[in-house]
Amino acid sequence: MVSRPHASTSEQRSALRIPAARVPSIEGIRISPGDTVSTLVNISTSGVLVECSSKPRPGTSVTVHFIGTFTPASIRGRVARTIVASLGRDGVLRYMVGIAFENSIDLDAAMAPTVPAAAPTPLLTAAPAPEFVEPPRVASRLQNRW
Repeated sequence: MVSRPHASTSEQRSALRIPAARVPSIEGIRISPGDTVSTLVNISTSGVLVECSSKPRPGTSVTVHFIGTFTPASIRGRVARTIVASLGRDGVLRYMVGIAFENSIDLDAAMAPTVPAAAPTPLLTAAPAPEFVEPPRVASRLQNRW
């Protein structure tokens, strides 16, 4: 009987991913070579995930240039993965590109402060149940169309 390795569904990442909204000091990203303008999806101390219209090959050495007040202003890395994210209305494919940094970076100073939790309110007498309001529908940015 041939033994097969078991597929692991556990998280393989070693660093916490910070969404773009939590890092306002990054206004945009440029990837060199090619000077590809990209949109930040998330960042960690060890890498970045961006969305762009170019398709760098996995293993390619790149420099990530951060547009805005983020420090460091640029960092070297290697493309870890590239996948199709979406097809724009203009017919241009958009890609999700994962880049692993050569050296770790510090994100503590770059993150926007989180809103402190509100103090708990004291219990009052029972109030009538609020009217149900349907949450707004949000279209997913990532959709496979095949």
